[in-house]
Amino acid sequence: MTKRSGITRRTIVGSGLGIAAGLVSRRSFAANTKVKVGAIMPSSGVLAFPGQACVRGIDLGAKFAREKFGLDIEIVHADTQSRPENGRIAAESLIRQGCTVLIGAWDSGATISALQACEAAKVPMVVHIASATQVTSQGFTQVFRYYPTSLTIVRQSLAELKSVLGTLKDPPSSAVVLHLNNTMGQSTAASIDQAWREVGVPLKITQYVAYDEKAKDLSVEVAKAKASGADALISVTRVNDAIMIARECIKQGWDPKMVFSPNSNGVSDKAYHDALGKYGDGPVLSALWLNPKGAETDKIMKMFAADYPNDWFDANAGCAFEAVQIVADAVTRAVSPESPAIHGALKTTDMKPFLMYGDNTKFDETGQNIHCSMVMLQGLKGRPRVVAPKAIAEASLEYPLAPYSKR
Repeated sequence: MTKRSGITRRTIVGSGLGIAAGLVSRRSFAANTKVKVGAIMPSSGVLAFPGQACVRGIDLGAKFAREKFGLDIEIVHADTQSRPENGRIAAESLIRQGCTVLIGAWDSGATISALQACEAAKVPMVVHIASATQVTSQGFTQVFRYYPTSLTIVRQSLAELKSVLGTLKDPPSSAVVLHLNNTMGQSTAASIDQAWREVGVPLKITQYVAYDEKAKDLSVEVAKAKASGADALISVTRVNDAIMIARECIKQGWDPKMVFSPNSNGVSDKAYHDALGKYGDGPVLSALWLNPKGAETDKIMKMFAADYPNDWFDANAGCAFEAVQIVADAVTRAVSPESPAIHGALKTTDMKPFLMYGDNTKFDETGQNIHCSMVMLQGLKGRPRVVAPKAIAEASLEYPLAPYSKR
């Protein structure tokens, strides 16, 4: 061979050996080095339903990652007890136990609290769920958020809502926003206010009604929403309050034409359908969701069913599962279980989700995943069903909402 290209046979052979050595090194590392991953979730308290779903997703994700990446991964769980201030306490405890990368913490308040500890210790944290803008806008260097911001979620959700409204016969003409007053709820309500105008949703917002996340009775708030005269309800909820709102609509005889929830829990959760039965059908939720037609979906769902035969695999479990794969990919590429190396590898993440619907996960300079793909779900026959986008739809949207009094 000539030297015109600067390449010789020796160079090619040497490069091949180098690549092979690198592959062997990674396999050897994965097989012989244990990586401790801390998982922070609200496994008890008012957020226990989604928190426990996340735990299931984390554990299944670790099982899948051991097989897929050949990685010796140990998960150490910590419970915030649904208290935002416990995020930092949990993170500090996990770091003391030798965890070199964390996943968490579902609630935005707890996530921000945990990130303060991660920042001090220089331990990276993959945020599987938490939508408040502050998570990636406060200058944290250790954050890598898979989940989109509330504004991104709301903007895309409202764009899909606008598209759907254009296809309906006798669509609603106005909407009332009923929302939590915690970090997530306030952030989402502000995002709705901004994105509603940007997207140009053809509905008039009559009123914003806030409520406390620890409320045991939402009769007054639902009465205010009903009195606003709106014929559509936009709700920003957790599971418990989504159930309470539906029950109050039934009690008060309010039958909006549509119930739509961006950035919420409810329709996607087993607890919601278990509690409401036939009254859980009809509301629509826009969320990150698994791809029912994905290449790995059937395999992963069978693994889940074998381990948790009495539970559903929902968005909480899905995002937690995906976060473990992001960590496993980074650790394997870093060829090191140490925090600085994992941090560096996370910055160059570029991987297709194994389960969730969407484009490749990539993080920008703030640590925010630049891609976000929302799925529209509707409660149908006691289950959440994908009704949009059409490419992965399992059912067609049913409209208007069947009156509660006629079910």
